[in-house]
Amino acid sequence: MASQIFQPCNAENSENSSTADSQDFPLLPCQKKLQLRAEDEISVDSIFSTLLSKIKPSSEEFRNLKWDLNAKDFHNEKQSMLFEEKLYISQLQDGDCKLNEEVKIFMERELEEVGELRIKVEESYDGYVIYAKSRMVKDKGKYEAGHWTRGKYGDKFQLICEKRSEYDFVDNARIERSLDARIIDDKLIAKRENKINREVQHFKAVMNVKGRDDLILLDGGVMLLMRHLIINNFRGDFQYFTMNLFGKILRCQLTIHQDRKSIRIFHRTFKNIIHVVNTQYFNDYPQEVTETFFTANGKTILHFWHGYRYVLHETKGFVKKCERIVPKLELMWRSQNQLLDQYRLKTRLTYENALAYFQEHPELVDFLMDYLLNVIQYKPENVLEFTVRFFQKFRKPPPIM
Repeated sequence: MASQIFQPCNAENSENSSTADSQDFPLLPCQKKLQLRAEDEISVDSIFSTLLSKIKPSSEEFRNLKWDLNAKDFHNEKQSMLFEEKLYISQLQDGDCKLNEEVKIFMERELEEVGELRIKVEESYDGYVIYAKSRMVKDKGKYEAGHWTRGKYGDKFQLICEKRSEYDFVDNARIERSLDARIIDDKLIAKRENKINREVQHFKAVMNVKGRDDLILLDGGVMLLMRHLIINNFRGDFQYFTMNLFGKILRCQLTIHQDRKSIRIFHRTFKNIIHVVNTQYFNDYPQEVTETFFTANGKTILHFWHGYRYVLHETKGFVKKCERIVPKLELMWRSQNQLLDQYRLKTRLTYENALAYFQEHPELVDFLMDYLLNVIQYKPENVLEFTVRFFQKFRKPPPIM
């Protein structure tokens, strides 16, 4: 039976098959040569599904099973802390950002996208490693600003080391600030560098942290801590200490509210969003500095600073789709299943022949790699035109008569 099922259909078998179906539904010219018999339409999936259905446990058997597992055993906390996010930076067109309403809506006319921020957390043998990098343009693209952060924290979010550097333009002057903070032998060592154009200033501070249980975090560690609290369903106030780019130690407090909010950014609506407020104490005077909105699994939806006109958001605004021109032959083949099967078969054969040719001529790999690198570097809108111009450079010149 199996040999009959998987035998290919030939033209003679097609002509000898029943003509009742062909009279009801007129066949295309290509279908007259490729008409399938009923047994040929049985797929491998259907055969295996039939076989497995005889041994598949019933729903009643599943209910009677004792798994001997708790819900917490399915949750790997450290794996939940490893993530990678891409956030867009936008500038508010009018006024600073405030979210006092229960429902906040950001429209296209309110925000102008000016850059992006990337955050990545990886696992190390004794904790976490954090990478963050941002880039944005200012004054209608006249200036560029941004920052990068690299940090390492222990399993209990203890600071091991973190380096942060940022650059900006103020009054036609390029300002660069960097901070290198690390704990060595129960001492917090911080090195700062301020650079305005060509003028450079260096500072160093040492603080004894032996026997202190206070949590000291920098920018990358704060993002890691907030995600940890969200995933573990923490609600209320959480105290920690941080150091700004001027080397000053500040007492801070994260407040995770119990009530949920709804936020609409461009075309997407996010419901049941967790609201987190970061408060810093300047001379024991509390001041709210940032607000962040998370989903229940710790994904950042919105972040902004008080007194600034920049916001970070997860959703991008309207993107005009680039129209793809489908060749007429491919479009015609896609309209018929029989032709589509033949098209896919020829595509696979072409791919296999190309691989065989590459194995015979390994020098072509470097040649095509150079072509792909040029396409990625220049990102032409018309790839076909770019390809023609690229390969024309290798054309042999005509012989001189």
